[in-house]
Amino acid sequence: MVKFEGFGRDKAKRFIYIIVIIGSISVCILGIRSNINKEYQRKVDYAKSTIKSESAKIKRLDKQVKQLYREDQEDFLMEPIDEEKLKSIERDIRTLKKEAVDFGLKDEDFSSNFVEVIQGEKELSTKIEDFNRKRTIQKQISELLVKAPVDWTANSPNIVINETASTATISQIRNEVSKSENNWTKAMSALLDEMDTQVKQYTELRRTIEAMIQDGALTSSMTVETFFLAISQLELVKNETLRQELANQLDIIDSLLKKQALGEVVTNQEEVLPSE
Repeated sequence: MVKFEGFGRDKAKRFIYIIVIIGSISVCILGIRSNINKEYQRKVDYAKSTIKSESAKIKRLDKQVKQLYREDQEDFLMEPIDEEKLKSIERDIRTLKKEAVDFGLKDEDFSSNFVEVIQGEKELSTKIEDFNRKRTIQKQISELLVKAPVDWTANSPNIVINETASTATISQIRNEVSKSENNWTKAMSALLDEMDTQVKQYTELRRTIEAMIQDGALTSSMTVETFFLAISQLELVKNETLRQELANQLDIIDSLLKKQALGEVVTNQEEVLPSE
């Protein structure tokens, strides 16, 4: 009987211990949940307090983007481009906090007041994309010129194409330029028109000259009128290297013409022997 009562007390003690442990665990869980809720609320409060600072940051970045241009219309780029300033602006735009995940929040708990920040970030990103697009196009144009334009706003700049310029490349650039319509677009189009004209003038004159001579002999396409017309058009080629290249070919034709006049030249039509 004593043993039975002792066994009952041990069982009761174990039961009490289990209840105490369960109670302790419950208290800990409640405490953890409370801390989690408090931490989450702090994140919500932080997100709300960040709205003002991010809105102010967007206004500051917008002013900095405007400073990358020569005028308020944001058409023509400021030259030279401040690379460090541009990188700083791009970095600040990327780090703008505008989404729930940026604060570790759920979408449903994210403040609707961030709409202004979200819209501001989109507009800034669009402006930077447009800036970089213009910058890339101007670089592509410069790569086809002997010297980049001093003033990109000029409608009829004094530009000269280099030896790599072609109608195909100019056409590709023109397609990119045509994606927008503003004063910058008009200025770039004027540049490309002048470049296209120079390429065509050189190409047409080169073909005319090449048609007059073949394998070191004059062809039937060579006439005195065609020869002197080619000479008169030579000055239209503004690139000195290309102009000299054509001038050298005309010198060869001139030499053959003189020999022909003396009856010493062989054409691709017949052999003309010196008169006895």
